[in-house]
Amino acid sequence: MNPYRMTRLAGLFALVSMVTMAAAVRAEAPPGRIDFVGKNAIMTANSTFHRWKITKSQVDLSKIGDSFVEVEVDLSSVDTGIERRDEHLRTADFFDVEKWPTATVRVQRARPTGGDTSGASGYDADFEITMHGVTKTIPGHFVIESSSPLRVVGDLTIDRIDFGIGEPKSWNPLSIEDAVPVHFEATLAS
Repeated sequence: MNPYRMTRLAGLFALVSMVTMAAAVRAEAPPGRIDFVGKNAIMTANSTFHRWKITKSQVDLSKIGDSFVEVEVDLSSVDTGIERRDEHLRTADFFDVEKWPTATVRVQRARPTGGDTSGASGYDADFEITMHGVTKTIPGHFVIESSSPLRVVGDLTIDRIDFGIGEPKSWNPLSIEDAVPVHFEATLAS
C-alpha cells in the first residue's frame, strides 16, 4: 500500500476515534446541571457537580403529586473553579467523599403553585436528601419549562449543618454560611 494512502487512512481512523470518544463523553454527561453557592463574609464560591444521574423516575404530568424522580450525585465531582478548595471540600472537613461518596435526592409530592412570569407551570415539592449519612426532607420549588422533552428548572436551600457538613457559622469572616442555595436544571428522558 502506498504511504500517502496509509497516512490518509491513519488520519481517518484518528478522526473516527475522536468522534467516538466525544460521543461517549457526551453520553455520560448529566442531563442538566446542579449548582450551589457557598458564601462567607469575604467571598462567594459558585460551584457545580459535574457527575450526577437520574437513577429512577416515574413522572405523569396528569398525576404530578404521585410522580417522583431520584437522583444520585457524585460528591467528588465538586468544582468551585479552584482545585485546592475543591480538594478541601472532598475531605472529612466537609463532604468526606472517602466515606460518603454520593448524595441521593428523591423529588416527590409536587404541588402546583401557579406559573412563573414566562407562563411555565410552577410546583413546590419535597426533596428527600441523603447526604453524609443523614436523611432530611426539605422544601423546594421547580418550574416545568417544556413537556417534550420534560425539562425542569428549580431551586432549594440546604442547611449544611443539618447534614453534618462543616462547622456551624461563627464570628470568623472565613466561616461559611450555613444556608446553601442550590439551583438545578434537568431534562428527563421520555
